[in-house]
Amino acid sequence: MNLQQTNIRETLVSQLSFFDEQLTLFLDRYLPASDDVRIARERRNTKAFIERYMFKLENFLQQNSGSGDRICPDFAFIGSTVTVLYDDGQRESYTLCFPEDSDPDNDCISFISPLGSQLLMAVKGSQVTIVTPGQITNVTITDVLYNR
Repeated sequence: MNLQQTNIRETLVSQLSFFDEQLTLFLDRYLPASDDVRIARERRNTKAFIERYMFKLENFLQQNSGSGDRICPDFAFIGSTVTVLYDDGQRESYTLCFPEDSDPDNDCISFISPLGSQLLMAVKGSQVTIVTPGQITNVTITDVLYNR
């Protein structure tokens, strides 16, 4: 296993540990518990979304525990840079990050932002429909890279 593979593996394991130990605190910080039905629903949906992400990471790590073939997951994960091809031919790259590391001016977007949550777990080569206020756009995931 080379250094990059080790770093990816350590990153994914670290994320799993973080969410396993801190999921409730994470939700409390970004989606505090509320009696408001919409906020409560958003909190439940975000929790389920993160649990799906954890499941995907666990499966990837189990399937690639002894494999030197796979350097990087073929799906977008926190810390990866995702390149998308828009229908108009424009390419954009976004690095998925934790909310506190978000820097939209440098294309670092939170994985719980509207765009980030639609890209997280998207598989290289797949088409994704991105829904933003007032717009629905189809994109193709052309690459998933890990640059750390």
